[in-house]
Amino acid sequence: MDSAECLEWDRIVFMIDRDGAPAAHAFAEQGISQYESAIRAADSGGNQYAAAYRNSLMSSNRVFRQYLEDNETPPKSQGAP
Repeated sequence: MDSAECLEWDRIVFMIDRDGAPAAHAFAEQGISQYESAIRAADSGGNQYAAAYRNSLMSSNRVFRQYLEDNETPPKSQGAP
């Protein structure tokens, strides 16, 4: 795990401790959306920040995806309370 991934895990733990798991889930989803958008813009020549930090943004997205996968809530079965 690289340093960008470690920092992102630390941020997720902080969010959970401060605001709860639903906020951390929203944070991860928003991060993926924002970072993917920035990377697409960089790939088309429009976002120099993302171009410079592309690898870090991709590492962060790996962490966000792993967090969401590990903390996925199974759907309730029909008729369950």
